Amino acid sequence: MTTPVFSPEVLPYPITIDQLIAPIGSHVEKGQRLFAFKFWYMVEIASSPDENEGGHRKKTVRESIEFFEAPFEGDLMSWNVDVGDEVVAPNQAICEISRPCNHDIVYGGLCTLCGKEVDESEQFNGNLAISHTDVNLKVSRKEATDIENNLKTRLRESKKLVLVVDLDQTVIHCGVDPTIGEWKRDSSNPNYEALKDVQSFALDEEPILPLLYMGPKPPVRKCWYYVKVRPGLKEFFDKVAPLFEMHIYTMATRAYALEIAKIIDPDGSLFGDRILSRDENGSITQKSLERLFPTDQSMVVVIDDRGDVWNWCPNLIKVVPYNFFVGVGDINSNFLPRQQNTMLQLGRGARKKTQESDELITDIMDTEKKLQEKIDEEVKRQEEKLNHQMASGEEVPAPESKDQLAKKLEYSASLEVQQQNRPLATLQKHMHNQRLLVDDDDELNYLREILAKVHDEYYKTLGQDSEKKADIKTLLPLMKSKVFEDCHFVFSGLIPLGTNINRADIVLWTNMFGAQSSPEIDDSTTHVITRTPGTYKARIAKAFNENIKVVHPDWVFECLVSWKHVDEKPYELIVEQTATDEELGDYKQKLARRSSALAEQEMELAMESAKNGTINLFAGGTSWLNDDDDDEMPDGLDDSDDEDDDDEQEEEKTEDQNQVVDGHTSQPKRSLENDHDSLGDSSPYKKSHVDELKQDNDSDSEIEEELLNALDE
Repeated sequence: MTTPVFSPEVLPYPITIDQLIAPIGSHVEKGQRLFAFKFWYMVEIASSPDENEGGHRKKTVRESIEFFEAPFEGDLMSWNVDVGDEVVAPNQAICEISRPCNHDIVYGGLCTLCGKEVDESEQFNGNLAISHTDVNLKVSRKEATDIENNLKTRLRESKKLVLVVDLDQTVIHCGVDPTIGEWKRDSSNPNYEALKDVQSFALDEEPILPLLYMGPKPPVRKCWYYVKVRPGLKEFFDKVAPLFEMHIYTMATRAYALEIAKIIDPDGSLFGDRILSRDENGSITQKSLERLFPTDQSMVVVIDDRGDVWNWCPNLIKVVPYNFFVGVGDINSNFLPRQQNTMLQLGRGARKKTQESDELITDIMDTEKKLQEKIDEEVKRQEEKLNHQMASGEEVPAPESKDQLAKKLEYSASLEVQQQNRPLATLQKHMHNQRLLVDDDDELNYLREILAKVHDEYYKTLGQDSEKKADIKTLLPLMKSKVFEDCHFVFSGLIPLGTNINRADIVLWTNMFGAQSSPEIDDSTTHVITRTPGTYKARIAKAFNENIKVVHPDWVFECLVSWKHVDEKPYELIVEQTATDEELGDYKQKLARRSSALAEQEMELAMESAKNGTINLFAGGTSWLNDDDDDEMPDGLDDSDDEDDDDEQEEEKTEDQNQVVDGHTSQPKRSLENDHDSLGDSSPYKKSHVDELKQDNDSDSEIEEELLNALDE
């Protein structure tokens, strides 16, 4: 069986085959020259200072010849190109080589099939980690495809799908506040009943050491964790276990994940050893289905309270975060992108709260904010301490990156701050000896029904002989998009100041369900989402168009958790005083000015683009010799409203500043990255040069100058 050699991403396309060096039938070693190719690059012509006036410098095109080296050993069986052929893009088959071994399965750098030591480049078409527990096991893309095809066959025979389950704030909530343990042991405490089923465990927390630390290892610190299982979890698992093969995917440590698994799956019948933690993930900030299913995610569903860590992938079902220990949040969220403090994170039910509860919600948000401030202070203190220790240390190779150390510092600080500041005890004072912790969450009741529908829809589609359409990446978005179809939202007083609404979680979430959102009310607006009917936008909406519905956020959440467009009437807010005719007239004038200004900016960008048109030296599309500067997206317009409501003014101003004009982007630069397996050490495109070029994006002329210097070496 032969293995094709494809043109890599990193060549300076287009290239022209100049000479075929290795004859057909010959044995080639890794790194041996296979063929020579020509390519072209642009350089500036030396000229006098007078000729450089106006910023226009003369340029010319030069030709260069380089060699392509064999990425692995074997017998050359055939050429798919000939002298004079032009290769214009990557992934074109160049030749066929019969290899002694494809090294499809590698463990710890050794091929399990032939026993040879293997580097990453020799593992054909991929070097993928698919094991939950062992990062030393790597497989090729071919082997991964075979494994996933077998998995697909097995799942279909048992009529199952795959369910990837997050832990924190999805199926459990965990805190380290010692107050929890004290309340749990005190039968006279008003929260005693709510804490009866809370379970606990202790873990040894390793001390955080500086990168260059050489001294004695400090003792470990024991930390107690208190876990509340989300209501209805047993019934949830009873419902979905026959329909799904379940996997745990968490950004917590493996020790923590195993302890939680003992609580939610004591006999191991649900998850077995299918547990992927931060320790094996390969990233400390993002989750990816490709980590477990690198070639096929068509049968995989994800449930998680965070959408951003999945980059809002189509397989995701985002759930409302479970916040039983109010004011605590997610103790493992320090390893994830930081979220802004927002009312929307509190989920449903706020509409029915009393004024006292409203004040408590405000206190909860303030507590979380203060807790984060204290964590930041503690992180700074620990960093200064580590830097002081490191200053007197002897340099040794760093065991981990600075990013990893920073995240560990923040995590350690979050545990210490929660233990020392006792946020639950602080919030309990507000309740005047009434119960603080309420367990009325019903998210899993909806979720189990949704998952059953997804499962039925998949196998219904598959049963109609629609192999290609039976894909979760297609079915999930289609099912969700009908919920808010033809809905155009404006959020008022809900999205934190300084947030680009196009990046706000609630906007991204509702977009997945078919909604469109904008920062201002216009002719397309159908709903204004707000907690109070007296906001400026709510008043304008009813004056602008009486058919615009002003609704409480609970309506949005009811639709999101049930996947149905529920009736708005029970959630509609009464706007007692609409905007005056004068206010409405002023608003429409400002709206018209903004639209006109944006149109003018788009026109200017289009004219600028036409004026600085790219020089295409080769037919057939974008050239890597493009010497245009990157066009920057224009800043949004700041035209804040002159209203008495200061908070609403600030919201309007922030949203205006965050507008981005779509529809114009600069031509992407061609990647110049290369590796030693594709081009030899003599190549001017060595990775060290390429990395420098990729980091320097000030202008194409600077890139060309760096490229020229590299070529002249």
